[in-house]
Amino acid sequence: MTESKYEKYIVRRPAIMGKGGKLEFPEKIHTEGKVDTGPLVWRSPELIKETNSYLEHGIISGDIIVGEDSLGGIEKSHKHDNFSEIFLFVGTNPSDPTDLGAEAEFYLGEGEEQEKIIINTSSSIYIPPGMAHFPLTWKKVKRPCILVVARCC
Repeated sequence: MTESKYEKYIVRRPAIMGKGGKLEFPEKIHTEGKVDTGPLVWRSPELIKETNSYLEHGIISGDIIVGEDSLGGIEKSHKHDNFSEIFLFVGTNPSDPTDLGAEAEFYLGEGEEQEKIIINTSSSIYIPPGMAHFPLTWKKVKRPCILVVARCC
């Protein structure tokens, strides 16, 4: 098959987010036994040179804290001054796409202004530049859910 002149715009296999946010490009992504695939990156300047935005997704199949480090510590809230983000929580119930099939606790704000937001339906959250967010805890996972994160510069 002849390669298309548009092939540079197509990502056929995602990168994975490695330590320190560095993208890694393994031949195979091993997820056996995990309850979270981790961020699978589909769009970034490293994948498509002409872009300055990011798109990633992960599959959540059990209770987990997203942002937990290798020592079991929980990532504190953080913020980005240079870009906004959209977190999209997607259920996989074909009979009811609004049914998330889980409960997620997502923290917004910081200090006395911090609030725990409960997500239990397919939902999206817009994070404007400078808004603190995290941690994210998945609970009561009945069926796999999809988490999509888009970073807009």
